[in-house]
Amino acid sequence: MGKKILFITRNYPPRVGGLETYSYDLIREFQVHESVHKITLSGSRKHLVWFLPYALFRGIYLVRRRSIGYVHLCDGFLAPVGLLIGVMTGAQVSVTLHGLDLTYQNRLYQVLVPWCIARLDKVVCVSRSTLGECLRRINPCPEHRVIPNGIRPGKLYLRHPRNDLRRTLEGLTGISLGNREVLFTVGRLIKRKGVNWFVEEVMPRLGGSFLYLIAGNGPEKGHIQEVIRRRHLEDRVVLLGEIPLRIRNLLYNAADIFIMSNITIDGDAEGFGIVALEAGTCGLPVVASNIQGIRDAVIHGKTGYLVGERDVEGFVQRIENMNLEKERIREVVDSTFDWAKIYKDYRSFLLT
Repeated sequence: MGKKILFITRNYPPRVGGLETYSYDLIREFQVHESVHKITLSGSRKHLVWFLPYALFRGIYLVRRRSIGYVHLCDGFLAPVGLLIGVMTGAQVSVTLHGLDLTYQNRLYQVLVPWCIARLDKVVCVSRSTLGECLRRINPCPEHRVIPNGIRPGKLYLRHPRNDLRRTLEGLTGISLGNREVLFTVGRLIKRKGVNWFVEEVMPRLGGSFLYLIAGNGPEKGHIQEVIRRRHLEDRVVLLGEIPLRIRNLLYNAADIFIMSNITIDGDAEGFGIVALEAGTCGLPVVASNIQGIRDAVIHGKTGYLVGERDVEGFVQRIENMNLEKERIREVVDSTFDWAKIYKDYRSFLLT
C-alpha cells in the first residue's frame, strides 16, 4: 500500500448532499491506492456536540498508533480539530475549503476557524472563487492549490432511450411530460439558489412548452409556492419535494436543461456546484449564473452556458436556443472531472 493518511469528515453518507458526495468519493479514490483511515459523521449536525471531541481524541490515537503521517480535513469547520491533532502528533494536516466553511457569518467562527486554517500545512480550494475568499480571510494563507470536485464517469448515466426514460419518469411521478421541454433543478431550496427568482422572472418569459421540475426542500419552498400561485404557473412549475435517488437520476437523464440560477447572498457562497457535474455526466446541459464557484463547474460553451446574474434575457435566450450535444457534454465532463484524475492532483499536492 502507499502512504498512510487519515480523513476526517462531518458530512458522510447515507446523508445526502454535495459535501457528503465529495467526502465519499475522495476517500473512496484514495482507498484504492493508499493506506486510508477515516473518522466520519453520518448523522445530523446535532451530533457534532460529541463528534468533534471524539474526532480529536480518536484522531490523535490513530495517528500515534498507526504511525500516520498525513491528516486531511474534508471542510474548514474541522480546522480546530485538525490543528490540535497536528500539534499533538506532528502529523501534516491539510484541509479542503468549499465556500460556506469560509464565509459562515458568526463572529466566534470567523475569529477561530481562519486562525486555525492559517496554521495548517496545506489548503485545497475547490474553485478559484473559494481561493479568492481564502486569500482574503486567511492570513497568512498556507501553501494552497485549486483542485475542483470530481465525478465518477458512468455512475449516474442511464443507457436507455430517452423516450423510455421519460415514460418511466411519468409513471413514477404522475406528471405528464408529453413533448414538453423539461427544465430541472435539484438542491436545498435556499435564497442563494435563486429558484424563487427564476420562477418569478424567467418562467413567465418562456413559452408554454417548457416544464420546470424542482426537487428538494428548504426555507424558500413556501415563497416559491406563492410565486407559482400568483404567476399562475401551476401547470408549468412543479415542486417535487425530496425525491429518491432513482427519480433524481431519471431526471438527470430525461430532462432537457439543468438550471442553476444562483444569486449573490452575503455570507452564503456557492463554492462549486457538484450538481453541475452530475448533470453533465448524464449529458444534461447546464444554464447557470456566472458567479462564484459555478464558473469552475460549468465549462462555458462546452458543458453549458454561463449567464449574468439575474439576467432574465440571457437565461431565456440560452434556454430557448440550446444547441449543445449531449454526448459531447458527457465526454468533456468525464474527461475533465474524473475522480481518477482529481485523485492524482490531490495526491501530488498533499502527500509530497
